[in-house]
Amino acid sequence: MANYIKDILNMDYNTIIQLTKKENFDQFKTILERMGKTANRRIKTLKSTEIGQFSPAYQNLKDVGITKFDIKKIEKATSSDTGKLLHEYSVMKKFLESKTSRLSGWNAVRSGIRKRIKAKNLFRKEFKSKRQATYWINREKKFWKMYNKLVDEYGGIISQLDSDKIQKMLNKIQSLKKIGKSDDVVQDAMETYIDELYKAKQKGYKLNDDAFVDEVKIKYV
Repeated sequence: MANYIKDILNMDYNTIIQLTKKENFDQFKTILERMGKTANRRIKTLKSTEIGQFSPAYQNLKDVGITKFDIKKIEKATSSDTGKLLHEYSVMKKFLESKTSRLSGWNAVRSGIRKRIKAKNLFRKEFKSKRQATYWINREKKFWKMYNKLVDEYGGIISQLDSDKIQKMLNKIQSLKKIGKSDDVVQDAMETYIDELYKAKQKGYKLNDDAFVDEVKIKYV
């Protein structure tokens, strides 16, 4: 039996299926329990920080209604629950394999985003003062709430268009005085931007981001 999570995650699907057989079922449950406990520790760590809860890996779990894996339910499962346990295994595996299931991995991703979209203070891990940290953490929380709302609304269109480009524009719009303070205005502006960006891609021309920001200033100020 695998002794480490990385070994468990590297098991091929045929091996997992063999473990679901009646004679191996206890071993399969032990593996799931270990995966679940590891996943729950990572979830607890993510939830212990204000920014950790916005980790894409954790958000994906929330989307399917999971905020914690039920270890006791796994312990009580019988071979008649094989289908449900295989689904549980699949969800756990996807979460544990994600870089952002770890707080350190999520912080590394945030750091990469900050560099790509050239956000000077957003997505930082350390600040000079508590007041400064509170301000920028609240800004980032608003950023992720809005971005996740846009992802929910537009689905795969955002990744097709260029998620970095859209994140960069969201940061610009939220940085505008007065405009950035209103979530409704920011969302309206971003929905317009995504629609225009989609039209530009369909018709084969480049959307002028600076001109769009200027239009937003005129429209909402």
